[in-house]
Amino acid sequence: MTRTPEPQRGVALVLTLIFAILLYVLIAELVVSGRMVRLTGENDALLARMRNHMDYTLFEVQEQLLEDLAGAAAAEETGAAGGAPPATGLPGMGAGAGGGAEEEQTDPASGVDSSRDAWFQPTAHADNDLTTYVWVEDENRKFNLFAIFSPEEEFAKQSRERLVRLIDVLREDTDYDVSASDAERIVRELEEWAKRPGSDMVPRPPLKTEDEKDRDLVLPLHLDELLMLPSVTEDLYHDKVLDGRVILGLESVLTVWTSLGPDPGDPRKMEQQRLNEQSRGAAAGGSQAGAQNPQAQAPQQGATGQQNGANANNPPPQPEGEGIRINLNTAPGPVLRCLFDPGKVPDSVIDAILRYRNEVDEEAMAKEEEETGETAYDYGELQLGENVQRRFFTAVADLEKVPEFANLPDPELKAEFQRLCTTKSDVFSIHMAAMFRRNEENRVFVLRRSRSVVQRRDDGDSGVLYPLILQEERHGLRVVPVDLQEEVIDLRNTYQAMDQFAQEERAWNPFLIDFYLPQYQRDEFYL
Repeated sequence: MTRTPEPQRGVALVLTLIFAILLYVLIAELVVSGRMVRLTGENDALLARMRNHMDYTLFEVQEQLLEDLAGAAAAEETGAAGGAPPATGLPGMGAGAGGGAEEEQTDPASGVDSSRDAWFQPTAHADNDLTTYVWVEDENRKFNLFAIFSPEEEFAKQSRERLVRLIDVLREDTDYDVSASDAERIVRELEEWAKRPGSDMVPRPPLKTEDEKDRDLVLPLHLDELLMLPSVTEDLYHDKVLDGRVILGLESVLTVWTSLGPDPGDPRKMEQQRLNEQSRGAAAGGSQAGAQNPQAQAPQQGATGQQNGANANNPPPQPEGEGIRINLNTAPGPVLRCLFDPGKVPDSVIDAILRYRNEVDEEAMAKEEEETGETAYDYGELQLGENVQRRFFTAVADLEKVPEFANLPDPELKAEFQRLCTTKSDVFSIHMAAMFRRNEENRVFVLRRSRSVVQRRDDGDSGVLYPLILQEERHGLRVVPVDLQEEVIDLRNTYQAMDQFAQEERAWNPFLIDFYLPQYQRDEFYL
């Protein structure tokens, strides 16, 4: 007798299938989650390694900046340099060190910051599979935004015109050109951003740079505040590389770090010291008070000086170091062009200045070859390329060595141009990019950028560095400017003086234009 299949048959098979599917999903989820946790941990560990290596590299670079200062000081001591050059500050910005014509020194490179310095060229610091690339950029090559807010009205007006010109010529003859009207609008938005009526009604941190006479003026604390302006985009702010050409951004030509002054101290503490001094002086006037409290007759040391510093009859505190003058040896072309209208200082004069500092110094090269027997970085089997020494301005007066500048008809104009310039730098941005190459053939890598800003001061000993910004994370593109981009620069000669190791290090350096060239174009340069 045959039994008829019941309707419930097959339910166990279906339940088993469902359970198997759920089990597979759970296991797959656990596997994926485990992999994500592992990869996240590896990435966190890699980023921590990058940070540690950048901290270590930063220490080495800072030591290099101090050694450069110490070397300049030693050269001045052994040379024939007499007294310090006269201080001729700019109107409204006070006097700093080293403006105008300077005395000749035995060693022309001593005390001068130029392409000859060890910190000037980007370098690579390798640690096994991790490499940190470093580029030291002096902020003195840039135009200081604070110049347009100078209390000297005429100087502030001229500085505003220069800023408009700078933005106008910054990307001239490119697809990203900024018109004169757009440049005027950006400067106007900056003025409106800094001068905010009724800003006392909005809570804000107390700043020692506040002007009690102009409470509505709120100076930017960081250059990145420009990105708050409606007309300033990230494309305009950061550098760009297009068709083998470096297109500078506002970050490469503007600064807020070179107009530095001494710290006046805590205003509340100074006021309390002043009141204490007054009370003690009043007590000292009475015979009994003077006898009971003899210490009151002697004012606190330093209180008088602080009080005099706050006296309205005394001049305001002056910037420390080089101030807002532009370094002739490092300034990009647009920064030099903005100083005067082309009708007064033609573009041909600026081009001649740029060409002068890019010419090979044959005398220096011959001297090096005579002393070392070679003009290349050759360390046994390592060939790191040719050590090209270019001309530089040892003093602002060396502008007369440029025929186009020397032939300018107006001596007052030439003197004013020189007064706006310097040949030294004291504020530096240390750009670092830590790179981990996952796949060199396909150029797959992890890159982490950071920047530190320091002021270098000569304290009479070995120098000292004051951190202004310490290891802030950066994400925008920064590339070493190229002065003569209109000329076709064939890198074959540069690469031919290098071995394969040096070629790869240069091609992977994110601060050089080589890094952004197409692969086929880079292959043409290799041995």
